[in-house]
Formats: sequence, structure tokens, C-alpha cells
Amino acid sequence: MSSNNGTSPLVENIAELLQAFLDALPDPVFIKDENLNLIYGNAALDRFILKATGMTDYLGHPDRDLYPREQWEGFEREDQKVLAKGISLSEEKIGPEMTALTKKLPVRLPSGKIGIAGINFDITAYKMAEARARETEAASRAKSQFLAAMSHEIRTPLNGILGMAQSLMSDPELTPSQHDKVEILLDSGRTLLSLVDDVLDLSKIEAGKLAIDAVDGDLRHAVQRITRLFEPRAREKGIDLIVSVDDSASSALRFDPVRVRQCLSNLISNAIKFTDAGQVNVCVATEQEANHWRVTVQVRDSGIGISEEALSGLFADFSQADSSTTRRFGGTGLGLSITRRLARMMGGDVVAQSEPGKGSTFTLTFMAEPAALHSPKAASGETPVIAVTSLTGLRILLADDNRVNRKVVKLFLTPYDVHITETENGEQVLEALSREPFDILLLDVHMPVMDGMEALAALRSSDTSYRDIPVIALTADAMSGDRERFLSKGANGYVTKPIDQGDLLSAIAHVNVRPEPGGRSADPLQDMLAGLDYPKPHIASPDDVIDVLRQEWLTSTHTQLRSLIYELGAENDIAAPDVHRIAHDCQGQGPFFGFQLFGSIASDLCFILRTRSGPMNEEMRALTGRYVRAMLYLLEQGISGTGGPSGSALRLKLAA
Repeated sequence: MSSNNGTSPLVENIAELLQAFLDALPDPVFIKDENLNLIYGNAALDRFILKATGMTDYLGHPDRDLYPREQWEGFEREDQKVLAKGISLSEEKIGPEMTALTKKLPVRLPSGKIGIAGINFDITAYKMAEARARETEAASRAKSQFLAAMSHEIRTPLNGILGMAQSLMSDPELTPSQHDKVEILLDSGRTLLSLVDDVLDLSKIEAGKLAIDAVDGDLRHAVQRITRLFEPRAREKGIDLIVSVDDSASSALRFDPVRVRQCLSNLISNAIKFTDAGQVNVCVATEQEANHWRVTVQVRDSGIGISEEALSGLFADFSQADSSTTRRFGGTGLGLSITRRLARMMGGDVVAQSEPGKGSTFTLTFMAEPAALHSPKAASGETPVIAVTSLTGLRILLADDNRVNRKVVKLFLTPYDVHITETENGEQVLEALSREPFDILLLDVHMPVMDGMEALAALRSSDTSYRDIPVIALTADAMSGDRERFLSKGANGYVTKPIDQGDLLSAIAHVNVRPEPGGRSADPLQDMLAGLDYPKPHIASPDDVIDVLRQEWLTSTHTQLRSLIYELGAENDIAAPDVHRIAHDCQGQGPFFGFQLFGSIASDLCFILRTRSGPMNEEMRALTGRYVRAMLYLLEQGISGTGGPSGSALRLKLAA
């Protein structure tokens, strides 16, 4: 219970008690009179002024007697605010080292006049941490900008290397020796590209800009597809690559197929790389946890193994088991680091067990949800082998300031009988669009005079008839957010350099708007093709031998017909009997795999060519080209069966 004047009956000298309290505070406390002279300071203020100014007798002095001009002027401005308006809270630099958050308020002095009471909260450590954070953020931005620039500069020449190599691979006149050399060129280029992607992925993860994109998929199918990619390499080394999926494993799940493939590919690739004899086993199991599933994938090998000392640092960035590993097997040492980070982002992890000379076991775990669909669709990123619409007659405007890049795109699209007009900057793009109509614009992002994004902005904001032309951005920018940025500016698609032929064709197929049935078309044959009746495309099952053979046939036949179209459009001679043999094979194999209309058209072509010999003339080239393009369209669209009434009409149209 306190007395009437607010003092405690248990305290004889309240002034001493308050002084003890104020001196115990770690933060400086002060009082100024009406003339802004310091008339009180606690022990913390004594220590601070002594350290900052060397003065011990500061009472009775204003701030201007203690601090440099730029400091005391700021203090006095805040003091005047307090005397005029009340409480002040400001950040102040006090002395050479201290930054304080100073709170000041008016106080009535014993004389009855108004003075100022204040306290300095030391925020020096906080401001230093804030400055370090800004420096770190600036360094991170600089690093991202550097990686983006390097990615662009490396990807641009890689586009020419890989593009030309892909084009050469489809040349039927290559000798076996030449084919092997081109294959080595492709493998080396793709290895270099994977190294660039590894560094970019690591940067994205560190910056928190890499997202997990889960979609409904078939886990069993995804694992078997991934593993099948490594079967040729395993066979070359005489290694058995064995996949086993637990019978009770849930297959219809929601997960990120791109990141799962990246993780599993790293583990299988390493297992084969470090195994010279024996086998590599990939074992898959799932375990339900509440409303989620924990997926466990074990990759066991009988390879060289890893020492206990090396295991401890195996998942560190740029780490290898020992320095000789890099010299013997190559690699950056980023694969396992990225794999672990991705696994942890998916709610799991990667751990390793190994014994030198007896092999290693890497266990990948990640969390998945039940698929929303009863029958899971093909996982995102699992692009069908045949997934491109017919491009015959398509008018394409290609804009790129690099001649090699334009050459690569033209080589990729030439077999599809498209019409390509080349430009080198954004101004030329707008001029070309104003002169003649185009179906699609392939637009490089970085160009002189007017870059791609400037041209796209001008195009979309115009009131021209061609303002809505489909635009596919071609760019070596591959950092996180680039795709979204281009699409937000009005692009309809996005293809990263080095350009992959399949990616380019898929992007064009996605944005290519074909005439409505019954509408006018530049190619009357196209209307017939677009009106065909056909069931949903057949999806191969990895467990069905016939389905596997069907997909292999689709792939090889598609490549063969595409090369044939290129030959028919070239000036070099092509013999009718050679085309007859191809058509004859298609005639027999198409119906076996369910493509009856395809087989019938091939049979019609066989009939036309049965008595022909020697090189084809221009008229025969044109007629044969129509048949081959129709066959290619059927494969690309997955049109099995007879095609309905439109199928018969198509055969009549081709023969007309």
C-alpha cells in the first residue's frame, strides 16, 4: 500500500532508489533544461560520453559542446519538435560508433519550466546486421545477374553446336563413322549444357526461386521411363540395370515429375558411372502417412564404393569422393548436392550407405499426394514422342540477330514444308508484319536496334490486324522467373536456347491455330486432315511388349518420313524405288500397330510408285510429298483407326 504522495512506506529515500534504477539501465538516459543544456545523465550516459568525447564533466553543457556539428544540429532539431509538438522517436548517429533509436518527451522541471527527458536504445548491432543483409542481397543479385549473363553467353554458341549436330543426325547419307562422330559431338554438347543447368539450379535453390510443381502422374510409369534412358549405357558396360516396384506401391500420385526425374537420373547415372561389373538395382516403395505418401527409391550398385571419410562430405557443393574421382570420371560434384536439396524441398531427403569395393546404396525419399484423377494422366515433362501437329504451309516470321541461330531453326523446320521469313531486329519484325501475313512469330529476346520484348510490347499495344499473332520467345535466358516474365509481356510460348528440336516443335504445335472445319485454308489438304475422326491418342504401357514396340515404331517411322520430306524438297536426286520400299514397310507395319488409315495411304503410294524407276521428276516429287505429309500428320496426331468418313475422303483427295 502506497502513501498519498505516491511513495512507498518501505522506502526511506525514493531519490536513491530511482537513481539506482536509472544507473542499472544499460541504455543512456538524460534530461535537458528549457535551454537544451544537459542537467542529468545516468551511469550509461556517463560511460558513453567518456568513450565518445573523453569528457567527464558534461552537465550544464548543450549537445553542441559535445558532438560534431552535423550531429548536434540533428539533435537540436528533434529537441525543438519535442518542445513544440510532444514526443519524438528518431534514429540518430551518436559519436563515431553508436547508432541509437532515441525517444524524447517533454517533462516539467522542478522550476516549473518544460525540459526534455530522453533515452537512447542502442541499435548499432541491428544496423550492422541490416547493412550486412543489404550487402548479401546485393551480392546475391550480382551473382544472379552474372549467372544469367554467363548462361546466355554459353547457351548462344551451344545453340549452334547442338542445333547443327541434331540436324546432322537426321541426315541419311552419314556414314557409320560420321554418325559416331556426330553422336559424340551431341553427347559432349549436352554434357556441357547439363553443367550449365546444374550451376543455374544451384543458384535458384540458394535464392529460394526454384519451385516444386506437383501434378497427377503414374509413379511406376515415371520410374520405368527414367530408368529406360540409362539402359543403353548400362549395356555398353555389361551391367544389369534392374527395376523393381513393390506390388503394394501406390502408383497414381501427385508429384513433380521433372524434379523426381532429375533426382533419380543423378543417382542412376552415378551408379552406372562408378560400377564396372555387376548390377544396378532401382527399388521403389511407398508408405502412407496420414493423407500423404512417402515414396522411397533405393539405387544400389556393386561399384567401387565410398570410404567412410568421403561419405561425410559427399553432399556438399562441388564435392567429390576424392580429387582423383574428378580426373577419372569427370563431373562438377553438384549432382548429389542438388539432388539432396531438391529431395528436401519435396519433403524428403537423400542418404547414402557404402563400403569401399562392395558398392553403394543411395536412398531417395519424397512426399507425394494421392492423384486427383482416378486414371493418372501422363506426368508433366514426359513429352510424348509423337506430339507435334502438321506444320505444312505454315508461314513463320523468324527474328534473331545471330545467323547461326536462324540457320538452326530453319534446319529444324525445313522437313515440315514451312515458309520462313528472316529478320534481325524488332524494327524489321514490325515492318515485315505490316507487309504480309504470318501464322507464327519466333522472336529472339535480345537483339540490337529494338529487342524482342520492345517489339512484343509495341505489337500487343497496336491496333493492327496482326497484334494477336502467336509469339514464341527464343532466348538463352534460363533463370527463375524468365518464362513468367516473357509470358506476362504477351508471349504465347517460350523455348530456351540451345533450342531442342522437339521443344521447338511442341511449342509451335501448342500455339498454332488451325482453320476451323469448313473454313478456308491455304492448303485444301489441311482441311481434310483437320476433319479426320480419330480416337484419343494411344498411350504406351511400359509393361506391354507390343506397346513398347509400337512406340519404337512410331519414333523410327516418324524420323524416316521427316527425312524423306526433306529429301523430296531438296535438289539432290531421290529414286522412286527407295521411296517405294519405305511406303511398302509402312503399308504392312501401320495396320499391325492400329494405324489402318496410315497403312492404306502408304498402300496407295506403293501402287503409284510400283512401276517407277530412276530419279523422280518434279511432278512425282510433289505428289509423293503430299502422301508422305499426310502419313506424317497421322503419326504426329496419333490418329489410329480408319479416320472415319473423312479418311476415305482424304484418300480420294490425295489421288485427285
